[in-house]
Amino acid sequence: MANVYWIKGRTDNIRRNIVAQIDVLLGLEEASRVVVPDASLAIKFNLAEVGYSHYLPPIIFSTLFEKTRAQGAMTLLTDGVSLFKGSRFDGYNWVDAAQMQGFSSGEVFQQQLLPSAGYTSEEGNFWPADGKHLAGIDIGSLLTDVGNLFVVSHVTAHPLLGLSGAIANLGLGFLTRTGKLRLHAGLKVEHIVDRCTDCDICLPFCPTSAIAGEPGKIALDARTCNSCLGCYVACPNSAIRIQPEGIPAFQEMVVEAAHTVLGKIRGQVFFINFLKSVTAQSDEYPYSDTPFIPDLGIIASNDPVAADWATAQMILRSPGVPGSIAQNLDVLEKGQDKLKAITGQTPDHMLEYAEEMQVGNRTFEFLTCS
Repeated sequence: MANVYWIKGRTDNIRRNIVAQIDVLLGLEEASRVVVPDASLAIKFNLAEVGYSHYLPPIIFSTLFEKTRAQGAMTLLTDGVSLFKGSRFDGYNWVDAAQMQGFSSGEVFQQQLLPSAGYTSEEGNFWPADGKHLAGIDIGSLLTDVGNLFVVSHVTAHPLLGLSGAIANLGLGFLTRTGKLRLHAGLKVEHIVDRCTDCDICLPFCPTSAIAGEPGKIALDARTCNSCLGCYVACPNSAIRIQPEGIPAFQEMVVEAAHTVLGKIRGQVFFINFLKSVTAQSDEYPYSDTPFIPDLGIIASNDPVAADWATAQMILRSPGVPGSIAQNLDVLEKGQDKLKAITGQTPDHMLEYAEEMQVGNRTFEFLTCS
């Protein structure tokens, strides 16, 4: 049975500041196994789309970087690129977006800030996968090149998974562009003409020109759409809909990809979920609303299923934040399913399938760290 550790969200004195919280995390027995002198250590994070303002601050990662380096690990920071044409579409723009958000590769991270599938987002290999859907999946070469791994996730709602946490970060963040397209292939995007104001905001986000048209007259060509969801995250009028029939299979494929990624990690892995600035939008969106629950702190475990299940239960049991989308949807009370109300999804099916795939277990011992 895995341990799930909780570091409370309150920071009421200097002994509980973010640097002290990182010290607590690194002092955990399971985390300490990941930091090995003279061995490579990748810190997987969520690089936000430019315009998303509630991403985890760089001090979290610079502190992890410096402290693990001081212990002798050869540390680097990584994430994948996006499928749609935003600020993280390729390696060049990915680095620019990272630096714009305060992740300075030179001064702070010693040039060790690297896209997980290289500048082309296709530097990787195809690996066999178990499960109902994927015969195999394309994983970026960085994952198989490093020894140990911290998966540091900014917890948010997710429009397809219900929850963006450890499983989402593991199953999506290390894939090449081709790998991500395999997962997205079953998603069907629908243009709701009655809601569309022909504002043209979505057009620059489409890499295939599937959504196009003359100014003031937008149309979606399903034949060339690759379901990257760029139009979906950009549309300010909810005029793009994801057909619900493909969502359960997508959730299962993310799990199968996570299972394959775990099988290719050569060393130890530890999962850290930050329940800080939990927004209705994941970091892939080019904007972010105010958080809908209070700061609940940090959940950590060497079991990604246990970490995400504990995270989901904490969100369920938390009160909503007045003035946020939780109030708009009338789910301010403890015990009301905020993730379901916001996204139409829950992480339950994804985590049940992850348990079936032996990615982890929802049974764990919950320990509070002081």
